[in-house]
Amino acid sequence: MFEVAKPRRFHYEPRFYDPEKEKWEALKKKYAIEKEREEALKEAVKADSDTEGSESDLAYFEQRLRSIDREKRRQSSRLTWKDLFRKREMPTFNYQPRFSGTAPASTAGDSGSATDGSSQPDDTTLTEKYRQPIHKIKIRRRFDISDTNYMKPISGGKIILYCFIVFLLLSLIIGL
Repeated sequence: MFEVAKPRRFHYEPRFYDPEKEKWEALKKKYAIEKEREEALKEAVKADSDTEGSESDLAYFEQRLRSIDREKRRQSSRLTWKDLFRKREMPTFNYQPRFSGTAPASTAGDSGSATDGSSQPDDTTLTEKYRQPIHKIKIRRRFDISDTNYMKPISGGKIILYCFIVFLLLSLIIGL
């Protein structure tokens, strides 16, 4: 009956929508949040300076540690020519809480077990649970996931070196 272009599309333009106004409102909101954050930080610093010096020292050292970590991350993210020849390793996760206010669980557990002695049966059951059998049958597979070099890419330096060796060999063969 009516000629309609195919594929049929639905196109809706709202009447009262202004993209420029949306951008300005988002910008205002962003700066309002930043201003609130700065005011809250100033009030917190003022309250800290009024109460005790040790709390302000703690806040200073927390902020200093954050800046040092940020600088370390920035340094490690830079790439140099030495990174081409660096051996890649699987990432490891070593989490140690810094500002929890309590001692780490391992040191607290050790001191408690020395005096109490009640955690000893738990430790033995835990070790029994994860102890490997004496006559373990190990099946060797072609691709072993437990291997640390499994699925590691070959470094760029090795690739360049191998290509150079192949180039030298080919030039010697063709030159003769």
